Amino acid sequence: MESYLAHIQRDPSDKIIAVQSVSKHCHNTARYAAAALEPVGLSAAGEAVGLLHDLGKYSEQFQDYIKDGAGTRGSVNHTFAGVRLLLERYHHEPPEDLADIAAELLALAVGGHHGGLFDCVDDQQKNGFRHRLTKKEIGYEEARDNFFRFCINQEELDQQFQAALNELTPVLEHICAMTGEEVSDERYDQETAFYSGLLARLLLSAVIEGDRRDTAISMNGAAFPPARSGEELEQMWFTLLTRTEEKLNAFSSKTPIDQARRMISNQCGQAAEQAGGVFRLSVPTGGGKTLSGLRFALAHARKYRKQRIIFTSPLLSILDQNAKEIRKYIQDDSLILEHHSNLVRTEENSEQLDERELLTETWEAPVIITTLVQLLNILFSGKTTCIRRFHSLCNSVIVIDEVQTVPSKMLSMFSLAVNFLAEICGVTVVLCSATQPCTEQIEHPIHGPIRDIVPYDPALWQVFQRTDIQSVGSMSLEQIADFAVKKLEHVDSLLIVCNKKNQSEHLYSLLKDKSFALFSLSAAMCVTHRRDTLNKLKSALGQSSQKTVCVSTQVIEAGVDISFGCVIRLSAGMDSVVQAAGRCNRSGEAGPGVLAPVYLVECQQENLSHLPDIQLGKDATQELIAEFAARPEQFQHRLDSDASIEYYYRALYRREPAGHHDYCVKDRPSLFSLLSLNGQYAQEHPYYFNQAFRLAGTLFEVFEENTTDVVVPYKESEALIAGLCSEKAQRDPFYLRSLLEAAKPYTVSLYQYQIDRLNEEHSLIPLQGGALGLSGHYSAETGFSMGESNLEFLWR
Repeated sequence: MESYLAHIQRDPSDKIIAVQSVSKHCHNTARYAAAALEPVGLSAAGEAVGLLHDLGKYSEQFQDYIKDGAGTRGSVNHTFAGVRLLLERYHHEPPEDLADIAAELLALAVGGHHGGLFDCVDDQQKNGFRHRLTKKEIGYEEARDNFFRFCINQEELDQQFQAALNELTPVLEHICAMTGEEVSDERYDQETAFYSGLLARLLLSAVIEGDRRDTAISMNGAAFPPARSGEELEQMWFTLLTRTEEKLNAFSSKTPIDQARRMISNQCGQAAEQAGGVFRLSVPTGGGKTLSGLRFALAHARKYRKQRIIFTSPLLSILDQNAKEIRKYIQDDSLILEHHSNLVRTEENSEQLDERELLTETWEAPVIITTLVQLLNILFSGKTTCIRRFHSLCNSVIVIDEVQTVPSKMLSMFSLAVNFLAEICGVTVVLCSATQPCTEQIEHPIHGPIRDIVPYDPALWQVFQRTDIQSVGSMSLEQIADFAVKKLEHVDSLLIVCNKKNQSEHLYSLLKDKSFALFSLSAAMCVTHRRDTLNKLKSALGQSSQKTVCVSTQVIEAGVDISFGCVIRLSAGMDSVVQAAGRCNRSGEAGPGVLAPVYLVECQQENLSHLPDIQLGKDATQELIAEFAARPEQFQHRLDSDASIEYYYRALYRREPAGHHDYCVKDRPSLFSLLSLNGQYAQEHPYYFNQAFRLAGTLFEVFEENTTDVVVPYKESEALIAGLCSEKAQRDPFYLRSLLEAAKPYTVSLYQYQIDRLNEEHSLIPLQGGALGLSGHYSAETGFSMGESNLEFLWR
């Protein structure tokens, strides 16, 4: 009987209560990794990586460590051995053929299953493969021999490698053909290397999934739902589609807008019959994009037996609105996972599985509702919790709402990732926006042609023209407040959208105590607070006896089904301006043919030095306004026409510095460079892969500011914070998970300087599960504020 152990579970008294052999764990991991990659035809590759990932545990050094139980996590290296076996047995220096590339791919996944993909060449020009081949005192020969004795013999391993190579060969050949012959050799090599890196990430995702899943099942008794067969998937999607279409068909078709929305929805249902790839869903604001996108996704998933549908939104306010709509039509919460705030923090370099990682979502639900940030983290973050979910994207439909909000700094990486998902992973990608970016203008574009789900129809679009965007020059905040009061004489409701929270706070204070209902909305308010405020705001808008004003940041701009009689937007990019206009006269309340005013104001003395993307967008908008004033007929006399939006994006891309879309990093090569050829660091290294994966993963963040989610004192969260401080939460992981899930709608994201200051004031409470709670500093009107404090919160 094998005596080499992969895991040992102990009770609080340090008594051993469960063990698992290395052989059992490797075979189980191989089976789960193979299943994870089966949708893309790489199950043999997944099985190979799973078998080899813990080869290093077959050493006496590791066995002494794990049986002692007193060692420091990660103090015994066990990930290098599998890498070394693959490279010694199947690799030539330099690479000679696809078998060598396949060996490197498998080695990257084996060597990265705990800490993420390692640097093939780091910023000190150290070669990660060579380092793993030459590392001393890791018990390699002993571990290798025991692996062949207890887990799989040499002949079987050779057969497994050949099966993996047979699967990987057509994928690698496809990657080499993806760029096209018309581009320069350098760009071809860059993109080919980038795609190959994503393939390595996909393999790593599968082995992390298999490793964590087997550990959770074997050592913690976790239960995972069984995978659905193709027939079961088709039947499930058919049921959901039928349910959705029945509700959609019950909608009224009395008004022209109702009729136009129905026509758009029907076209989405018909377009779903087309084969997968990349689609564009461009409909005017108010055209029913969420439900039309849902109909397309369900119909397409049914026809092509997709594993899941993933809806992403750029802002929590949009996600909250969309999730509510989607749940109404799916009518089965057991099929839906809403994932948008991860309070569970894990140790990324732990030798043993961090139990808190078991509290994170694995994205196995058929319908995922999440944020754009989560999707981008899955694609590019170095955290194993993010990498783990990559395989869950395969054979899915991904609907990216408000795609124009993808940060421009990462457009190259995003576009190429979309190509990889569509062409290698069998993903159907739907890019949704009323202001589609001109992706063909960037150096590394999404492969075209991108198919329009709803072709442009001037007559259909005319129905949704309900506003007139007007530039009214420059004003101070005080003048903007006076301007708002004056405009309120002619309408019953007014929305002011600001670029910065301090602007909205100041305008709120200037407008307070007037003879109208006043509301504030911003990301400084937790989701529950924003939801409550929106409900109160909608109720106020429905009362004709009182005028209503809302001062907001960009959180209200998209996905929020609300309508005002007039909008004032502080100058920003035209994509934001058009979204703000979508909150005006949304259902034609002003009357047939009446265009409600949307005033575009340049705020005097506005400092956007810490928001360079907003400043670039604002400058491009000002250029458009100047051109529009000179030749309005060129833009169909509308600032929001297709011609205007195209001019805006071209102006924006001209203003952005060279290489901006490649994710530039101060004093470093761009992340795109690090994830492709890595030319600055990699010089004549004898391997195909030269990427600095770990460095790039560490540097990647969707937004540059370092933010932390904090549970705020709002309504029921007081009891949740108390629960998260309790001994029961420390002892009971299931109780802890329920509290963390319940706390998600009561969190706000704070910058590091805010966290530091709050720590100095002792206003942050450490909670179980790695979370933080806020004591005071929260206003019932405007949300989090450094100036608001109520230290009695937890102790009254």
